[in-house]
Amino acid sequence: MPAPQPAGTTPLVLFGGTFDPVHRAHISAARAVSRVLGDAPVHLLPNAVPPHRPQPLADGEQRLAMLSLACAPYPALTADDWELRQSGPSYSLNTLRHFRDRIGQRPLVFLIGADSFASLHQWHHWRDYTGLCHLAVVPRPDCPLARDEVQAAFPEASADALRQQPAGLRLMLQRPFLDVSATAIRDALARKGQCPALDDAVIAHIHRHHLYNVAHSPSEPDSDNEAP
Repeated sequence: MPAPQPAGTTPLVLFGGTFDPVHRAHISAARAVSRVLGDAPVHLLPNAVPPHRPQPLADGEQRLAMLSLACAPYPALTADDWELRQSGPSYSLNTLRHFRDRIGQRPLVFLIGADSFASLHQWHHWRDYTGLCHLAVVPRPDCPLARDEVQAAFPEASADALRQQPAGLRLMLQRPFLDVSATAIRDALARKGQCPALDDAVIAHIHRHHLYNVAHSPSEPDSDNEAP
């Protein structure tokens, strides 16, 4: 594991998404990027109005609460409500500009899945990202490669290289896989009231607040324990 860096050079990692609900793969990915970058802090930011996907089923307050519970055991992880407090679509570009202004020339890393990297050429002003952040790309099974122009815009580099400059490089992680479907999780909750991809505290919160049409109490026996 890399040695922790001085506060001024340790990257800040941003991880956005709907987190509807947050699951174990989200937390595993955030922890993995934190470790490889020298115990870097990771801010997980729930979208208020995701611009490229259906709107979340749980409201922002509930998604932030679940995220806070999932992050609580890990000092490097923070549930951040910045996007929830903004109006209009939650464009990542606006988030990156805000945090870049806030941290100056400190390295800023944007954590995304390989599927998002493959479609980056379709994102809002994606070329502006090269001057704002590095990318940390977490693998997904059977994901297509990004276009050559996208790969060229963010040259692949080591974790050490990312710590040496503010933005413009790409770290490709080999694991963990972001291979959990939030849709399948919500379906499992509606059918069985349980899902092994969720932290116990998150499941308890879902039942306490009657989210995702849960079928029964988590204390009831569950004869079907397969993952979604």
